[in-house]
Amino acid sequence: MELRRLSLCLALFMLAIIMQRSDAHSMRKRDADDAYEGLMGDEANDDETQNDAEGGNDPEEEESILAVIQTLPTVYNVTVGKTIRLECRVEPADGPVIQWSRNKQPLFMGHLPMISKGIERFSIAPNSNDLLISDVKPSDSDVYNCSVLQNPPVEIEHTLSVHEAPRIVRFSASDNGTVVEGSDLLLTCDVAGSPPPQIMWSKETDAGNVRLQETDGNFSLNSVFIQNIKREQAGKYYCYAINGVGNAQAELTVKVLHKPQVRVHHTVINSAVQVEAVLQCSAHGEPTPSISWYKDGSLVDSASQQYVITRDGPHSNLTVVPQMDQDFGTFTCVARNNHGKHNKSIELVQRPVVEELDVVGNKLTWKVHSHQPLETIELQLRDMAMGNLTVLTIPVPTSKGHEYEVTYVLDNLTPAKYEAVVKAKNTKEWSRNSDPMVVEYEAQPMYIQHASVLGGNSHSVRPSTVLLSTVFMYLLVRMF
Repeated sequence: MELRRLSLCLALFMLAIIMQRSDAHSMRKRDADDAYEGLMGDEANDDETQNDAEGGNDPEEEESILAVIQTLPTVYNVTVGKTIRLECRVEPADGPVIQWSRNKQPLFMGHLPMISKGIERFSIAPNSNDLLISDVKPSDSDVYNCSVLQNPPVEIEHTLSVHEAPRIVRFSASDNGTVVEGSDLLLTCDVAGSPPPQIMWSKETDAGNVRLQETDGNFSLNSVFIQNIKREQAGKYYCYAINGVGNAQAELTVKVLHKPQVRVHHTVINSAVQVEAVLQCSAHGEPTPSISWYKDGSLVDSASQQYVITRDGPHSNLTVVPQMDQDFGTFTCVARNNHGKHNKSIELVQRPVVEELDVVGNKLTWKVHSHQPLETIELQLRDMAMGNLTVLTIPVPTSKGHEYEVTYVLDNLTPAKYEAVVKAKNTKEWSRNSDPMVVEYEAQPMYIQHASVLGGNSHSVRPSTVLLSTVFMYLLVRMF
C-alpha cells in the first residue's frame, strides 16, 4: 500500500517536469517566430520605402474635394424693423472657410467680423453660414455676397430690398401758407419710404376733395408752384404719399389775403312809414373785414333807436323803421381790411318793386312788392324788328302779404319777337322798369269756322267735332 502511494507521487512529479519543459520550448519558439515576423516586416517596410523613393504613390493621399454652394442667388424683400436671414448652404459643411461681403466690402470671415463699426445688427447664424440682419433699416438695402475661400473660389450674390411704408417728413408752404392775392405760392411735401413713394396733390372744394390738375400749377418731384394765386385758391391742400407698402397723408391751410368783396340780397327794398325793413349784406375778405353802414353818405349810428345793426360772421343786417319820408334813401354796406375796401348799395323806397319776370312760351309771370296798395300794372311790349310799342294794362291781383303774383298769357298779337318790360304804380309813385325779357310770340292755331245748322251766328267747330259729325251722318244714310 505504501509502495503504491510512493509510485503515484513519483509519476505525478515526472509529469510536472515534462509539462514545464514543453511550455519553455513553446515560449522560445514563439519568441523566435515574433523576431522573424519583425524582421520580415522591416524588410517589407524597407521595400515600400524603396518603392516610394522610386516614385510609388501613398494610397492615403487623395485629391482634396472642392466645396459647392447649394443656395441659389435670391432677392429678399423685407419690411423695415424685421429680422432677415440670408442663406448660404455649403457642401461639405465642414472645412471650407466662408466669407460674407456687402457690395464687395468684407463683413465676416467665418464668424469673425471684418469691420468694427456698423456691424452690431449683423451676425452669423449659429451652426450655419447664414448671415443674420436684425432690425433692418432702409439703408441695409444692398447686394450681399457669400464666398468660399478656395482655389478656384465660388460665391453667390443676394439682393436685399427693405420696404418701408411712406412717411411725410414735412409738408410746408411758402410764407407759412399766408400769401397776398396775385403773388406766388410754393407747396413742398418731403416724404420717405421704400420703395420711394409717389406724391399726389388735392384741394378741398365745395364739390369735395378734388385732385389738382396740371392747370392748377407747375408740378415737380415733391412740390407744386402756383403763380398769381387767386382768392378762390385759398383753403385746405393735401399731400398723399403712396407706395406698395402703404400710404400717408398730410394737410395744410392756405390763406390768400385780399380786399373784401360785398354782396347784397336785394338792391331795392319796398317799405312804408312805421314799417320795419331789414337790409342784408355779406362781406368776405382775408383778413376778416369790418362792416359799416352809411345812409346817403353819412355813417349810420347804431346807437340810434331808428337803426339796429347785427352781425353774424360775414353777414350784417341793418334794421330800419322809417318815421317819415326823409328816412327812405340809399343805404350802403362798406367792408374794409388791410388790403382795401368794397361796398354795395341798397335803396329803401316806397315805390313798388317788380321782380322775377319770367317767360315760358306766350305766358309771362312776375312779382310786385309794395306795402302801399297797387293802382296799376303795365306791360310794355316792343317789337324788336319794327320798333312798335304796345302797352297793355294788366288787372291787379289780390296781394299776399304785400306781394302780388301776376300771370298773364299773351293773345291777339302779331307773331314777332318782343322785348317785354313791366312797371307798376302804387299810391306813392311808379316803380322802375323791370329787367327786360324777350318773348317770341306765336299765334295760336285757328279753328275752322262753320255755319250752325240751326241758323244764327257762326261759331268755331273743332276738327275732331267735324270728323265725328261726318261719321254719324254717314251711318244714318247707310241705315236708311
